[in-house]
Amino acid sequence: MDLYQLRRKLRRFAEAAMVRVAPLTHIVPERFRHRLRDGILRVSGISKGREPRRLPAPWQPGQDPAGINLYGFFKASNGLAQGVRLYAGAIDQAGIPLSCLNTDFLYWLPQNDTSWDSRLTQQAPYAINVVHINPDQWVEATNCYPISFFDGRYTIGVWLWELEDIPAAWSASLPYVRELWAPSRFIADALRKVTDIPVTVIPYGVEAPLDERLNRVDFGLPEDAFLVLVMYDANSYASRKNPEGAIEAFLRAFGTHPDRARLVIKINHPQKADLRRIERLLGKDGPYILIRETMDKPRLNRLIALCDVYLSLHRSEGFGLVMAEAMLLGVPTVATGWSANTEFMPEDCACLVGCSLVPVGEAYQYAAPGQRWADPDLDRAADALRRLMDDPEAARAMAARGQQYIREHLSPEVCARRIRERFDTILQEGG
Repeated sequence: MDLYQLRRKLRRFAEAAMVRVAPLTHIVPERFRHRLRDGILRVSGISKGREPRRLPAPWQPGQDPAGINLYGFFKASNGLAQGVRLYAGAIDQAGIPLSCLNTDFLYWLPQNDTSWDSRLTQQAPYAINVVHINPDQWVEATNCYPISFFDGRYTIGVWLWELEDIPAAWSASLPYVRELWAPSRFIADALRKVTDIPVTVIPYGVEAPLDERLNRVDFGLPEDAFLVLVMYDANSYASRKNPEGAIEAFLRAFGTHPDRARLVIKINHPQKADLRRIERLLGKDGPYILIRETMDKPRLNRLIALCDVYLSLHRSEGFGLVMAEAMLLGVPTVATGWSANTEFMPEDCACLVGCSLVPVGEAYQYAAPGQRWADPDLDRAADALRRLMDDPEAARAMAARGQQYIREHLSPEVCARRIRERFDTILQEGG
């Protein structure tokens, strides 16, 4: 076992210890929590990994074999994790040699997805690095690996963001990359405001495998109801996902005691405050079904497919992956008509809800002063929900158009082709 492997084993031991103490951190004042984490790391003899290293040696075309070393949260269940897995599948489909490196430095992030386990490695033999990690975690993620993995390589960052201007602190990571990829034009436009390096739009190749053996009864859902699905992760800032707006639109559409309609709320990592908020808005015995189960993708996609509408009254999205998945599954989708999701939602393929743009204010801690996001029109959203229930034939036709649009424009084949074209250009032109 070399020193690098030993360090990784010690790091895993340290972070396992942090998982055990994590439930107790609520009794520690917030300003001391980082000290608790760093203390555990020091006791284990591991650097806390937050200090940036020297800049890697410049790109040396021809030094290493052609291929891609892809870094990211392969085993997690958040949006960044799903994105890196989609890119991995597209790179494979493009026929590009691929090395998959899991960034497992966050002790609080569950690592339960096993779909790419057979491909994970600790080797980075290829000429091009694609690091699917946002700049606020760039140092810790890249410090998990030797600097030699970056010396002489063409390093690309994949950065995801949900507003029109990226955080000022992100610019500190620009010297570590030669290029940026973004899954949407919305993100790319924000990145181009702060850098002259290439920014390439590589949309995700959306896939939605599902377990067709499951039916509504398996999820505790009524078989004869008109089901409107709302999904969000409480760790992903409810203020941006705006579940309150979706709940209010549902109530305006169908009232507090509807005959057929039911609201299905799928929430990951709920806190007591989230549950109290839902109960306050809908009542203890309101027209809703709350699902807190953590699901693998085939089960989750089946849940989406079994519902009659997917509703997202978000304030801003950097891509909008669940909306694209719902459309691919043939589910009518109602969504805020602003930010990245509008790039794959022509008006005849989904119900886009009009909105006004308002200051973000203090509702989203990462937003700089002066940034804005959407305030969707809840009456128009309610009207769209009623129309979809009252005219199922029109709903099915719209859903079919949406499904076809995703298949044509956001397929794994489209993503693979975009990556292959950019990969070949980098190697041909020497970056």
